Amino acid sequence: MRVLLSCVNSLVSLVGYDTEAAKAFWYCPGNMLRACGACYDGHDLLLASDEFVTRITPQGVRQHKLPGPHTNLAHSVHHIGGMIGVVDTGNSRILIQPPDSDGAVFTLDPLEGWPDRPMDAIHLNDFMPWGEGVIASCFHYHPFGHYKTKGYDWHGGGHGLILGMHRAHGMTVSKVLASGLNCPHSLVEHEGAVYCCSSSRGELLKYAPQPSGLLYESARWKITGDHFVRGALHDGERWLLGGSSVRRLKEQSPMSLYLLDEATGKVERQTVAAAGEIYDVLPWDDAIMRTLVPVINALPSNDWDENEYPKPMGLPDF
Repeated sequence: MRVLLSCVNSLVSLVGYDTEAAKAFWYCPGNMLRACGACYDGHDLLLASDEFVTRITPQGVRQHKLPGPHTNLAHSVHHIGGMIGVVDTGNSRILIQPPDSDGAVFTLDPLEGWPDRPMDAIHLNDFMPWGEGVIASCFHYHPFGHYKTKGYDWHGGGHGLILGMHRAHGMTVSKVLASGLNCPHSLVEHEGAVYCCSSSRGELLKYAPQPSGLLYESARWKITGDHFVRGALHDGERWLLGGSSVRRLKEQSPMSLYLLDEATGKVERQTVAAAGEIYDVLPWDDAIMRTLVPVINALPSNDWDENEYPKPMGLPDF
C-alpha cells in the first residue's frame, strides 16, 4: 500500500511511502514546509502546525492563523460534520470552522470553566467525530506544562485520558471515557471499536464502547519498545502504525512504520528514514497528490536552523 506520512520536528515533513516495496518514493524537506496533523479536503491537503492551518491546493498554498491567547501548537486536523476541526493544543481546545475560513464557528473546550489556564494545560492532541460530538485524547489530567518541567514519567505514569465532548446549551459538556493511558494518540474507529495508540509505551489499544458511553479496553498489542507509536491507519488487512524516533536517541531509533496483523499479533517493522517523528498516516491518493506534488516541490527552502535538510525530490511515479 502507498501511504502519505505527515511528520513533525523532522528533516522531512511529508513522505510518500510504499509498504510493498518497503521504501519511500517521494518526500518534502522539512525546511520547505512544516507539518504535524494532516487530512485531505476535497482536492486539497490540509496541514496543521504551529499557529497555522496550511491548505495546499492545485493553485498554490494558503495559510490562516489560529486565534490565541496562547501559542497554538496546532496538532491534528480532521473533518467533522462538513466543517474542519483543528486541535489547538496550546489553548486546550478544538476549533471547529468552515473549510478555508479564519473564524471558528464554535469550540469544544474541556477546560471551558477555567479562564486563566496555562498554555498546553493537558496536551490535548487528537480527536475523531463520535455521536453528537467527538472523542479526544490528552496526555495529562493535570497541567501538562508543569509536569514537563518537573520530570514527567512518559512510559509508566498512566496520566492520559480519552475524553468525550459535545456542545449543549451553549457550552462544552465533557466526560472521561477511558483513563490510565500513556501519551494517548491517534484515535480511529474500525468495525465499531475505538483504537488508540498509548504512544509512549509503544502500544495499540482497542476499546469496546459501552451503553453508558464509557470505553472498555478489550485488547492491546505491544508494537515496539524503540519508538513512540503515533499515526494509525487500517489498510483493510493490517494496521499501519508510525514509529517516531525518540528525541536525543535518534541514532538508535530510525523513523519506522510498523505493520500489525491484529488477529495474530504479528508485527513487521519497516525503516522509513534515518530519523524523524511520524504524526499522521494517510492513504496516498494519486488523483489528489498528482496535482499537489508539483506545488509542494516548487516551494522555497528556509534556513530555520542548523539542521542539514535533504535536497528536494522530483516527481514520483503516479
